[in-house]
Amino acid sequence: MGWSGSRLRSYLNKQEMIRGWTAVARICLLASMPLGLTGCSSFGPPSVDRDRFDYINAIASSWKQQTLLNIVKMRYADTPVFLDVGQIISGYQLQGAVTFGGSLSSRSVYGDIFNLGSTGSFIDKPTITYTPLTGAHFIQVMITPIPPPALLMRVEEGWPIDVLLQIGVQSINGLSNCKGGARSYVADPDFVRLLAALQRLQVSGAIDLRVEVSTQTKEQGTVLVISQKDLPPEVQDDRVLVRKLLGLRSDLHEFKIVFGAVSGKDDEIAIQTRSGFQILNQLASNVEVPAEHIAELRTYPPIPESRVALSMPPLIRIHAEKSQPADAFAAVQYRDYWYWIDDRDFRSKGIFTFLMIIMTLAETGEKVQAPVVTIQGN
Repeated sequence: MGWSGSRLRSYLNKQEMIRGWTAVARICLLASMPLGLTGCSSFGPPSVDRDRFDYINAIASSWKQQTLLNIVKMRYADTPVFLDVGQIISGYQLQGAVTFGGSLSSRSVYGDIFNLGSTGSFIDKPTITYTPLTGAHFIQVMITPIPPPALLMRVEEGWPIDVLLQIGVQSINGLSNCKGGARSYVADPDFVRLLAALQRLQVSGAIDLRVEVSTQTKEQGTVLVISQKDLPPEVQDDRVLVRKLLGLRSDLHEFKIVFGAVSGKDDEIAIQTRSGFQILNQLASNVEVPAEHIAELRTYPPIPESRVALSMPPLIRIHAEKSQPADAFAAVQYRDYWYWIDDRDFRSKGIFTFLMIIMTLAETGEKVQAPVVTIQGN
C-alpha cells in the first residue's frame, strides 16, 4: 500500500527531527567529555595555586585557635593539648555523564517524546593526619627552659631585647621578672629599670652579643659586649646603670652569660630562662575572665591594677564576652564565652605571633619535620 502525501511528509519531518536531536546530543557529549575522562583530564597546575594558599591559611588559622585555646585553658588550670598537622593528601575525583533518548509514535496522545540530559559531580576528599605533642617531645618543648644563647641571639636578628627578656626570662642576676598563675607577683622595680636601659642601649648600638663555641664540650656560649665608644650622656648613664644593677665590674666590657638564678661573679651574667609552660602560664594571666568564674573559684583573680601600674605593661590582652567578636585577630569559644585578640591591638598580635618562635627555641634535639602537603593533580 503506498503512503499518502501527508503521511510521507510527517515521516520525513520526524527523520529530520531525529537528525537534529542527534546532532545536539553529539555536541553535549563532546562538551561533557572532560567531565567523564577523569583518568585523562588533568587540572593539576591550577590546583597548586589554589590549594597551596588555601591550606596555608587554614593551617595558620588552626594554629592561632589552638594556641589561644591553650592559653585560655591554662587560665582555668585546664590541660593544654597540642596537635601538629603531620601530612595533608588532597585527592580529587571528577565525573560526568550524558543521557539521550526518545520515542516516536503517531498514535500516542502525547505525540513524539525526546529526552536529553547530563550529570556531573566533583569530589574533594583530603586526608589529614595529626600528630599529638606527647612524651619526650612534649617535655622538651613545654618543660625545658629555653637555652640562653638561643633566646639572646634573636637580639642580633633585630628583636627588641626588652620584649625578649620580658617573655622568656624569669630572672637576671637575682632580679626577678613578674610571674603568672595563681601565685603571681609583679616584677622587681630594678628588673623593669634594667630592661628599659638595655632597650635604649640596643637602639643606640651600644651593646652586642657574640656566640662562642667551647673547643672541649662543643657547647655554645654567649658573651654580652658593652661598647666603650663615646656615647651621649644619657646613654652613658644607661651603661653605668646596667653594670650597677647586675653587679658587674666597671672596667670590663665583655661578660659571659650563664644559665642560673645568681652567678656570684662580677664578670658573668646569670639568666634563668622560662620554659614553654611558664610562658603560656604568664600569658594566661592576661586573659580577661568573667566575674562569676572568679566567684565560683573556677579561676584565680587578676593582679590588682594598683600593683600592675608599678610594673611593666601586659604582654598581651585577651578579651572575653558572650557573643562572637566581629573584628578579631584570633577567637575561640570556651566555657560558653568567646575569648579573642583584637585585630587592632598590634602589640598583642606581635607577641602572639612571636610565641611560636619562642616555643620552638626549646627544641634542641631532633628537628621536627614540617607538615607535608600532597595534592593529586588528576
